[in-house]
Amino acid sequence: MARMRWRLAPPPPDEVRERFPEYPASVVQMLWNRGLATQEAVDEFLLPDYGHDLHDPFLFRDMRRACERVWLAIEAGERIVVYTDYDADGVTGAAVLVTALQALAKGLGRDSATIDKYIPHREKEGYGVKREAVEALAAAGMNLLITVDCGIGSAAEIVRARELGVEAIVVDHHQVPEKLPDCLILHPLVRGETYPFKCLAAVGVAYKFAVGLMRFAEERGLKFETGFDKWLLDLVAIATVTDFMPLIGENRTLEKYGLVVLNKTRRPGLKKIIELASLKPGAIDTVAVGYYIGPRINAASRMDHADVAFATVMAATDEEADELAHRLERLNSDRQKYSDEITLAARADVTAVGPRRIHLLAGDGWSPGIVGLIAGKLVTETGVPVFVFGRDGDRYVGSGRSIPEFDVMAALEKVKPFVAHYGGHRQACGLTIEGEANYLGFRDAMTAYADETLAGQDLRPTLEIEGEIQPEEINWELIDWLSRFEPYGEGNRRPRFLLPGLKLSGADFVGREGKHARLTVRDANGKTRRLIGFGLAAPAAELKMGDLVDAVVEIGVNEWNGSREIQLKAVDFHLAETSRAAASSKERQLAEKTI
Repeated sequence: MARMRWRLAPPPPDEVRERFPEYPASVVQMLWNRGLATQEAVDEFLLPDYGHDLHDPFLFRDMRRACERVWLAIEAGERIVVYTDYDADGVTGAAVLVTALQALAKGLGRDSATIDKYIPHREKEGYGVKREAVEALAAAGMNLLITVDCGIGSAAEIVRARELGVEAIVVDHHQVPEKLPDCLILHPLVRGETYPFKCLAAVGVAYKFAVGLMRFAEERGLKFETGFDKWLLDLVAIATVTDFMPLIGENRTLEKYGLVVLNKTRRPGLKKIIELASLKPGAIDTVAVGYYIGPRINAASRMDHADVAFATVMAATDEEADELAHRLERLNSDRQKYSDEITLAARADVTAVGPRRIHLLAGDGWSPGIVGLIAGKLVTETGVPVFVFGRDGDRYVGSGRSIPEFDVMAALEKVKPFVAHYGGHRQACGLTIEGEANYLGFRDAMTAYADETLAGQDLRPTLEIEGEIQPEEINWELIDWLSRFEPYGEGNRRPRFLLPGLKLSGADFVGREGKHARLTVRDANGKTRRLIGFGLAAPAAELKMGDLVDAVVEIGVNEWNGSREIQLKAVDFHLAETSRAAASSKERQLAEKTI
């Protein structure tokens, strides 16, 4: 009955359990699953400290020289352009850096109008620093180019900038190519980099640059508003989630405090986005960021231009914020409708070709701003890598989304003769292919590579399970512990536990069209419990009263009408081993009678 492959995490060694005798067994299991086996590591995870758990920005080997170059540029009244990507990471990263640069200019008594930003058009220009844009900006008087969330793969464009008298600083976190740009680089993954934490989003690197600039300025007697750096964390909290950065180490501290700031943000634009998304300040978590705030920011570049999103988060007045946030709201609504249309068409194409180890789809007029969303949905549904392209004549602009077993960047390296441009991470990429012949060559070569790489692997979607939990552990003390594991996200997923041997005593179907299942069960201790399974009505309907069921559950709190109760949300379930054995025995008996 299971629709997914279950993977139960192995238990921690006895010595680890003995190290934390005061912790419930399930808590020690969760800590072990996250690689936390020492008191120091556990304390940092459970009690992240802004003053203690963030690294010195000057551990970046080029940080001091980058700060000095910016200081000299502002002092001299040079024109600085922050060239950024069009997604939420680029937009928020640029907003962090532009805010810091403008404050620095103001502190030095210089005109902040010398600080500008440039965001390429997603469809017309595509990802990365473009030669034509560099030439146009240089002609308009640019002296210093600072890239954010791009640039590490733009060695040739940065050479061109230097030929035009423009220096560059790269602020990025994307996969590092063989040939690096010949300029100052703030990137945690470049060869020889001394910064200890390697998983920052681009907004995180931009934030470290902003803090470095503040420190550099304060060494020279310039004072900033108290807490200036902390008020930038609302932006950091958004993109650390939307760019799927692991919420461990320094990211966990940035996200924890970033959510505090986001819940009381002073930015009129973010306040209005939060209001229009029907979110409640004080209750905004990573789910709200990932499903409501981030998509609205990303909708700008998908349906219009990222300048709309940047202007919204940088809005100085309530009136300006109101107009821009409403515009974002309309763009997001349009994006949802358009995305649904293309998803239906792409899903039909997948169904038509049947099961494969990789799916490559292309459609006339499919917006390059939407195809990444479609690829992500189809990866979840199929369990295999998916590339989706929008076709415009002989030009194919697409996105790839993948599974842990398949590195799309390594795959693109194998087929790069067919690809004009590409960039991204291990499990997500963007790319452009020029000409139908190249697209067909790419399709065949990528399919062959996937068939070879994934041969023999079980590619069903995997449900990661923290461990088996005892019924008596499901109590308010555990709820308190689970709250300490927040914020949840990549690298620290919401815990899911195996609750075995539940005897079914009741089932009803609720919600619109009865798609959700509400099960009444008795646990191993004879206690009656209720499970809610969203979207699980169909498999629940196959169960019979008295069946023994193994369920994977998320443990949370349901608050309703002023009362609070522990809620068990069923993520998946199937017949327990004993029940399945009994079912098999009955089937054999029936078969014998039939014979």
